[in-house]
Amino acid sequence: GDTRAGVQTIAFNLPNDERVREAKGSKKVLLKNIMRAKYDGILVPIANQVLAPEGVDRVSFEAFYQFTLHHELSHGIGPGQISIDGRATEVRLELKDLYSAFEEAKADVLGVYDIYVLVDKGVMESSILESLPWTYTAGMFRTTRFGVAEAHGLGMVLQANYLLEKGAVELTEDDRFKPVPELFEESFRELANELLMIQALGDYEAALGFVERYGTVHPAMVAAIGALKDLPVDVDPSYPLEGLE
Repeated sequence: GDTRAGVQTIAFNLPNDERVREAKGSKKVLLKNIMRAKYDGILVPIANQVLAPEGVDRVSFEAFYQFTLHHELSHGIGPGQISIDGRATEVRLELKDLYSAFEEAKADVLGVYDIYVLVDKGVMESSILESLPWTYTAGMFRTTRFGVAEAHGLGMVLQANYLLEKGAVELTEDDRFKPVPELFEESFRELANELLMIQALGDYEAALGFVERYGTVHPAMVAAIGALKDLPVDVDPSYPLEGLE
């Protein structure tokens, strides 16, 4: 039900109930055909318009796929059930209305950082790092277009502003976006630490402060997103067999 509500997601990790997740685990499903449709029809056209020209050809479906895979895996990493002053509770309850945005941001950030760690350990080929920063940077716009009222959108705005502040993403003279790959691993590790500690402590005030600092869409992103108005925001799958008896 959740995965067919509204638009069709590219992947999902369910259930969300922490009691069930702790007792039985969770199931991760990736919809590769939907992923391919959104990559070809949305992400690549976005890359052509927002990235510095030298990076457009470095965007790859493999990096998009691996980022999505590790995003979903990362939902299962980090605190769920926590204790505050001896009181058993959940991150979801403590972060209240900000929980979903922080959870999506955490999954994005760890999704990138996990890949760097696996490359460092020799589990993944280092060639993925040639395309990951560019693919992620283009993906910032695909997600932010969902709007900051939506968890994925706000979560991505937090990341984008943090990375711009750290210099891991920079603006060119013509206001195109360019990742700085040599700063990616360190910046994502630092951001992961900030997000995970807010969750681990169930610190709503810290989460609110983080949103106040990083939760407003950067003016250059606003302009870039405005220039994407002729591109679709999402895809609408067709199920021709549904009409057959």
